Amino acid sequence: MGDSSNHGKRWPGLPWHHRTATVASSPSAFNGDNNSSHCKQISKPTLEHDGIQSNSVENLLIEEERCSYDATTDKEEFQMKASYRSWPFWSNSSYSVVDSKTDDKDKSSNQGNPKVQSSRIKSTRNLSLDQSNVALPHGKHELSTVLPSIGCLPLKHTTTMLFDRFYRFSSLLGIKSSVPRRLYRVVEPRKPKRVVIIGIHGFFPTKVLRPLIGEPTGTSVKFSNEAEKAVRDWAKKHNADISIQKIALEKEGNVISRVEYFLSEMKNWTEEIHKADFIFFAAHSQGTPVSIILLAQLLSEGIIDDKRTIGILAMAGISNGPFFGIDQRFFVRAYSTIENESMMELFEFQNLKTPLSKLYVQSIREIISHGVKLVFAGSIDDQLVPLYSALAFHVRHPNIFRAAYIDGCSKTPKFVSDTVSICCTLYNLGFSDHGVLKEISPVLAGPLTGGGHSKIYNERGVYELAIQFFLETTNLDDYFPKQPVIIKHFELKFLAANPFHLPWCMRGLMFEAHKFLPSGKSKVENILTEFNNWNPDSKSLKDMKYRLNGLGTKL
Repeated sequence: MGDSSNHGKRWPGLPWHHRTATVASSPSAFNGDNNSSHCKQISKPTLEHDGIQSNSVENLLIEEERCSYDATTDKEEFQMKASYRSWPFWSNSSYSVVDSKTDDKDKSSNQGNPKVQSSRIKSTRNLSLDQSNVALPHGKHELSTVLPSIGCLPLKHTTTMLFDRFYRFSSLLGIKSSVPRRLYRVVEPRKPKRVVIIGIHGFFPTKVLRPLIGEPTGTSVKFSNEAEKAVRDWAKKHNADISIQKIALEKEGNVISRVEYFLSEMKNWTEEIHKADFIFFAAHSQGTPVSIILLAQLLSEGIIDDKRTIGILAMAGISNGPFFGIDQRFFVRAYSTIENESMMELFEFQNLKTPLSKLYVQSIREIISHGVKLVFAGSIDDQLVPLYSALAFHVRHPNIFRAAYIDGCSKTPKFVSDTVSICCTLYNLGFSDHGVLKEISPVLAGPLTGGGHSKIYNERGVYELAIQFFLETTNLDDYFPKQPVIIKHFELKFLAANPFHLPWCMRGLMFEAHKFLPSGKSKVENILTEFNNWNPDSKSLKDMKYRLNGLGTKL
């Protein structure tokens, strides 16, 4: 498929079909970067061909209406694009084709060298409007962002410490006391010295379909690389001296078969795991239940213990399955005839009474009982996984943080993004959104050929947020006895079935925000203003605004 010389030149390493879950020992295999901005994919050879320096921020322009790969007159780039088809389920990023294992002590000499990161085009979320030279319509997000930030959690101070110790003492005496709703930010974060990063990819198509829909780009190597960059940036900011060990686990198949295979592979890494004081899982899509079930097995067998900090970043995870009814669409039905087992298994998560869903929930209970922290991050315009599924809204515990990734090219209205941000903030603080996010999730679904499901793992802010939550927040078990995980069951078939549910849920959301959020009154007034200025252009969003017309009277 395509010119083999171009393949070796652009992506050095093994062919796709030679990849396994075993990881090699070459640090150079992990040095590939994804040269991309959020709105436009531009390769370094293209920039050099056009006489533009890749490390010049001022030369990056954002085109709001154009988010696809920019064609070039360069012959090599043209042949590359013709030879490698790109399926919109995955974004146009570099194709990592080698699984690697590296001890990052070999790269410690490059940590202070600014040229190490020079080949990567800076994310547009770091650019100001003056730098990006962009004119945007009213109410649109100009740059990609992740909402809410870790700042939504309160800062730990002397008063909270006294109350925490009082609650701890009361519980030891058998006196019933209030249960903590949230974690707190700490002034002095934990600074790990040895870090193990484990990347677990999501659902991959079979080799039969790859020539038609393209090679997947959301690989375990990709997640390990992005997580490593975020960890190094965090360590540099906090003057921490760390060494990083990366493990990229890759294997196609259903959830249980992957867990069993990865479990046997992880037994070869016990020495590195026992030396680490921070274990960071980065998973995407189907990799979310795989990583959680795998970690529960590792903890139960003693391969990993709870003496170290453990965190899981779940990006666009299949916690409640894909969108309800998407299995009846023509493309999915045609696809499932070839790959029925792995594809249709994802829909089992829509029913919390299936054996797979029960195992998933039990695994969440198991890992949280060992002090594991989870960050569920969802894409607001995901075409496959709804927000209520990606953010696991049916699971409640202070060790869970939720955030939504908003792509700068998605044209998400400010009213919608701020509403989603408030919903996530309320959950992170231990309150309820009254079901607003579950009601609006079907409306926010992107087109089936869109890239919302994949762009999230290219956003550095997602990894940074996860690290902050893992290392810069309190440990619940230090002050309170172990708390059970609360599961809220609901029927997906009743979501958005009654048009009167949404305005009633929004009334409850505004009440919660006004009462419990800092500056809650101004947030509610801001939502009302944005709603009045909102002019939706799609049928689904117009219907959503029609159902919420009662906001004009401040229900």
